[in-house]
Amino acid sequence: MSKTFDNRTFDRAFAAAATATVGLAIVAGFWVLGTPGLQRDIAADQQRLQDVVAIAQRLHEQYLADDDSFELPATLDAIEMRNDPLTNQPYEYEQLSDRTFQLCATFDTDSSTYRLSDQNPTPEAQRWQHPEGRHCFEFDVTEYPTLVY
Repeated sequence: MSKTFDNRTFDRAFAAAATATVGLAIVAGFWVLGTPGLQRDIAADQQRLQDVVAIAQRLHEQYLADDDSFELPATLDAIEMRNDPLTNQPYEYEQLSDRTFQLCATFDTDSSTYRLSDQNPTPEAQRWQHPEGRHCFEFDVTEYPTLVY
């Protein structure tokens, strides 16, 4: 009877240790990767960056096609417009000069709190860092914008 009691005690102790280990693994996963909600926010912010770059690239392509006669549009109605993936609101555009403009988006996360890539930060990657909330990126239509992250 003593041996049966020892087996039950061992089984219970093993089950408790296994349960605790699984629980700690789940907590560690959330700590390292973030919650599913945070991952969705990061993915939405990355889509916003891709959209902003696509708009800037489109303007650059129009600049190359039109050569000397190119003028930045007063509004983005003149080109194919993309909208925020979650709010479906258009990105903000403002012409700053004959060749410069800015595009603004509202981000759900601060990109400095997570890595956009596994590489060491480069000046190209630093250009795409953004705070949580509204942030604007400035572009020169004569330069092709490349998203690096």
